[in-house]
Amino acid sequence: MKTKILIVEDDFLVAYDIKLILDKNDFDVQLCDTYDSCIKNLNTFKPEFILLDINLGKGFEGIRIGSYLNLKSEIPFIYITAYTDVETLKKIQTTKPAGYLSKPYREIDIINNISLALYNKKTGIGNEAPSVLEENKYSKPIRLALEYIETNINQEIKTDELIRVSGWSKFHFIREFAKEVKKTPYQYVFDKKMQLASSKLRNTYQTIKEIAFDLGYTSNSSFTNAFIKYSGESPSMYRRKYYK
Repeated sequence: MKTKILIVEDDFLVAYDIKLILDKNDFDVQLCDTYDSCIKNLNTFKPEFILLDINLGKGFEGIRIGSYLNLKSEIPFIYITAYTDVETLKKIQTTKPAGYLSKPYREIDIINNISLALYNKKTGIGNEAPSVLEENKYSKPIRLALEYIETNINQEIKTDELIRVSGWSKFHFIREFAKEVKKTPYQYVFDKKMQLASSKLRNTYQTIKEIAFDLGYTSNSSFTNAFIKYSGESPSMYRRKYYK
């Protein structure tokens, strides 16, 4: 059965563009453009995931929807927004989204964010994944490194680059990262990539080669070896076993 996704967006061209992307990746998609129509769809369409625009033509009505979802629903959602200023990010922080996408967006960013959020929801580790908006759980240098990982998960991520982003020395960064996150930087990045790969194998029609390159692997073999190390079976075996 296809995963149901509700797009709440009042710009028809944007909404339709996202719908085409999700249709191509075998999701069941419904569109709406207001608070009332979104709430109605929660009962009629019963979405498993929501893509939510912040500004629905009446100020930040999307945040109102986010607040409702946070209080009365367990459906994961991410914001789509052209606003990346500090004040807006502080407003959406309290609604606890699974993430947010900045306009202009890329297809790979949409699919990766949805796949990771659905995986976290299914496995119950959503709260383990650090939101880019968490300000108290991690120190600022570690938070900057985690934000970099979330943003660049589809590329090769080197520890030296995380060290540069944090502004700390190599020894201090690695020690503090392990202390705060409970994993080494390498293991954290590896687990994130494999979680996303697992979700893609189960929930999309992407080929294994496409998934490998989406996650920054330079060859099928390197991705396959990594996935076997993570799950104990090859990507193709995993897909045959768990694909919906």
